Amino acid sequence: MSILITFDLDNTLWDVAPVIMRAEYAMESWFEERFPGFSLQYSLLAREELKGQVLSKNPEMAFNLTAIRLAVYKLALKQFGLPSEEAESVAGAALAHFCEWRQKVDLYPHVVDVLEALSQDYALAVITNGNADVFHPYVGLGQYFDFAVRADQVGVAKPAVDVFSMAAKKAGVDLSELIHVGDHPMDDVFGASNAGAKSIWFNRHGAQRWGDDWGACSHAEIHSLLELPTVIRSLML
Repeated sequence: MSILITFDLDNTLWDVAPVIMRAEYAMESWFEERFPGFSLQYSLLAREELKGQVLSKNPEMAFNLTAIRLAVYKLALKQFGLPSEEAESVAGAALAHFCEWRQKVDLYPHVVDVLEALSQDYALAVITNGNADVFHPYVGLGQYFDFAVRADQVGVAKPAVDVFSMAAKKAGVDLSELIHVGDHPMDDVFGASNAGAKSIWFNRHGAQRWGDDWGACSHAEIHSLLELPTVIRSLML
């Protein structure tokens, strides 16, 4: 039987909060160098308000973090006084700079060792709602994964069944042969289980389960990635 192991990325293979924080600081400097006063006028809080405006007009964009960020940059730059065409050009350059910083992750302990071991026996892939690129040199994990299904690229996000179906179809396996590993109770655990796949909850910080209904969704729970090979084998029995 072929088995596909899929991984969430943010807060499963690395902690995303410091990554985004560093990227946001880098963007403040980037904008300030080019447009003095911009970062003060469009602080993180102000950009959150713009994000709300963007989503109210374009609710279908909610799953696409990359498109949202680009739209917020464009809107802020136009409000700052740039002509539309220049705002669009600058926003694209800003997004590219952000995306470079977005890939500068610090892997959790044992990530490389575990992926190296699992890749010897299983096909591995990524299913993420974020915009991290596992094949980017900064991340340095591309050699372990066959492909990635990213919400901002495929137009659907976890916990939708379709996103898991896409991964299974791409790998040529049945959904019952897919085992998904992730930290998020709804997006990863419920999503995978609801799609007919198996789910492993990476409960790194020992959070309590969210009630019996949700708890029943998880096929297994781990607190360290080192547990994965053993737990995966147990799910295949």
